Formats: sequence, structure tokens, C-alpha cells
Amino acid sequence: MYDIIAVGELLIDFTPAPDAHFKANPGGAPCNFLTMAQNLGSKTAFIGKVGADAFGNSLKLVLSNQGIDVNGLIQDNRFGTTLAFVHLTPEGDRSFSFYRKGCADVMLYREDVDFDQIDQTKALHFGSLSFTDEPSRSTVLAMLEYAKSKNKIITYDPNYRPALWDDSASAIDYMKKGMAYADIVKVSDEELELISGNKDLSLGCKILHDIGVKMIFVTLGGKGSFYSYAKGSGIVPGIEVNVVDTTGAGDTFFGATVHQILELGCPIEQIDSEKIEAILKVSNTAAAICIEGFGGIPSIPSKEALITRLG
Repeated sequence: MYDIIAVGELLIDFTPAPDAHFKANPGGAPCNFLTMAQNLGSKTAFIGKVGADAFGNSLKLVLSNQGIDVNGLIQDNRFGTTLAFVHLTPEGDRSFSFYRKGCADVMLYREDVDFDQIDQTKALHFGSLSFTDEPSRSTVLAMLEYAKSKNKIITYDPNYRPALWDDSASAIDYMKKGMAYADIVKVSDEELELISGNKDLSLGCKILHDIGVKMIFVTLGGKGSFYSYAKGSGIVPGIEVNVVDTTGAGDTFFGATVHQILELGCPIEQIDSEKIEAILKVSNTAAAICIEGFGGIPSIPSKEALITRLG
């Protein structure tokens, strides 16, 4: 039995190194998410597609070495592994250039997926980047329908990357479509405003709750994180850090959060707000450690590093 299965993109992030060259790092939001959860003790698996090339070989090995089950990861010799170039500002914020059209991660067909694997998990995690192209869009929607019919917990990251959408209207439409399946959602404050059309955190979250989302976490950068669910809402302050590269920070935060929620073993609605705030203190700290290093997966903390930082 798995705790979490994630579906979506697994790719190479070319990240700026201190010597001004680009370093190839394993990346992709769903796998960053899984890495953090796996590091904390969750049993995880990944469903997706990479090329039958050197990059794909490397990525499969990275996930295996992290302890993530890769039986659902397909290497397809018809398509290249997806590549992304990360561009950093002096403050450590990033933007992306993608080499993804017709590449492996969006070429996930329904017949590539063993739906029986979904029967063997507590939670299914996905992100909105699976919706940017066919056939991955239809495949992931079919997986969500199936998971919903089996009463699985569904977690969702509507990760907005403007370069991958034809226009913002299409992005918002499909990002909202994902909300209809999700129990737990993580958004940045900018993504919440984009999707809800509202700058106010509480009002923005109410719009997502009205779609059907039970629990929402909003990342606020250095200010910490905001939570909203039936029992209340609030902000948990962030951790002061030396920002190097924010790549993977939100995924690290969310992976730590979902791991801790699943560990409680009770319905989302029954978790008290004090417990949520304790969870987010841990998750904010995990994200802070990630921000102090370059790249996604290589900067995600071990359980030991996290415990040490928490004191």
C-alpha cells in the first residue's frame, strides 16, 4: 500500500550555478513533492513518462535512489525527456524557459497507466501542468475520475507557468477544472489571485472552497503560509533564510504538509487548527532549507536535517 502516488512531469531543470554555467538537476513539481514526503517516511510512487535517453535514465535513477517506486514511470523512445531552464533574479526568484512541446511528460496516454495502482494508495497528487497538452490532459482527468470514484484523497498544485499555456484564460479554466476533484490544494498568493480574481486570502479561498476544496494552503514567500478549512484559517510565519534559489520550495512545503496530514490518519475536517499550525511550522522550515540550495530535488532536506533545524 502506498501513502501517495503522484502523476505529472519529471524533467531536467538546468539551474544557474555560481560559476554562471547551467547545472542539470532533476526536477518537476510532482517529484519534488514526492521526494519531501518520501524523506519524511511516506511510501510513494510516481506515474509519468520520460525519454529513453540519457536524461530519462538519470531521472529514473534519481527517483529510485530517493526510494520512490518507479514501476509507473515509462521510458518511451519516441519522445525526448522534457527540459526546463531556470532563470534566477538576484533575490533568488525564478522564471522558466521550457523545451516541452511533443516531449515525453505530456505524451502520457491512458493505456500507459495501470489504474489498479491507484487502488493501492491513500492519496493521488497532481498538478495543472498535466493539463497544458494532450494526451496527458485526458489521461490525468481519467485518473482523477477513477480516484474520486474510489474515495481517495486527492491533492493538487495548480502550478502556474505562463510559458506553457496559450493564454491566461485557458490556464485559469483548466486550473479551476482541477479544483473540482481536489480535497487539499496548495497555491501561491499570486496563483490564488489569478484563479479566484481576489487579492484577499480569505475571500479567494472561499471561492475555491465553493468549488469543493476542503483544505487550502497558500504560500506567502518569506511571510510564511496561510491555511483555510472548515474549522478556521490563519497565518503561520515563515523562517528567515538566506535565499539562494526558490525552485522546489512550494513542492517541499506541500510534500511535508501532506505527509503530516496523512500521518494523522483522520478525516481532514476533524483536524484541529492547533495541529494544522504545528504542521505548517514544520513545512515552512522544510521549504526554508530548500531555498538555501540550488535546484529542486538536490536541495530538499532529509528528515534528519529538518529535525536538526527545528531544534
